[in-house]
Amino acid sequence: MPEITLNKPVLRFATLRAALTPEQIESRTAEFVISTEAVDSYGTVFKVNGWDLKRYANNPVVGYNHRLGAWNDDPDNVIGTSEVFVEDDKLIGRVVFESADVNPKAEKIFQKIQTGTLRMASVGANPTRGHWGDEKLGEDTDVIYFDESELFEWSVVDIGSNAEALKRSADTLAEIKKEIPKQASPAPDPTIKRSVREAKLSINQNRYK
Repeated sequence: MPEITLNKPVLRFATLRAALTPEQIESRTAEFVISTEAVDSYGTVFKVNGWDLKRYANNPVVGYNHRLGAWNDDPDNVIGTSEVFVEDDKLIGRVVFESADVNPKAEKIFQKIQTGTLRMASVGANPTRGHWGDEKLGEDTDVIYFDESELFEWSVVDIGSNAEALKRSADTLAEIKKEIPKQASPAPDPTIKRSVREAKLSINQNRYK
């Protein structure tokens, strides 16, 4: 299985886990299913037991539309902090939104989540090891399986404003697919074909004796 250390973050979309309960509204929390082992629209799978959460745990911020780090000129784009954990083969992000007096933008986003206007999130991850699907393992040979991935950040997003993020992720995954060699199918053994032909000939001869 080839090792890849690409340092090329990719994005994967996430969904709100369920409608907010009164308790969540009171505590200003929401849960998102950040990742599962389903095949995503890019033809990739993130193995749940391969997530490295240490880097994220040291700085567990949640952003809005990935406007963080070098892309962030507004501190209010950091809308809260979160705990990320695995539950029932799903990677879950539980965000606590900043209060309205500290961050009006966080309050606006939290209100939009409550009304159902915003319900999507997106994860920024760095895959560090992966392979093309292995048919012997019951995997799809046209899918890349990321065995190990480092979580960088995640953001609440509205899909329409993330066209460039989508393009970056698609371009990056195209590069990754080139860098992971796909195992070639073994060449057919001519002796097997010859044996099959000889067996068919023998059967036909015996049939018409």
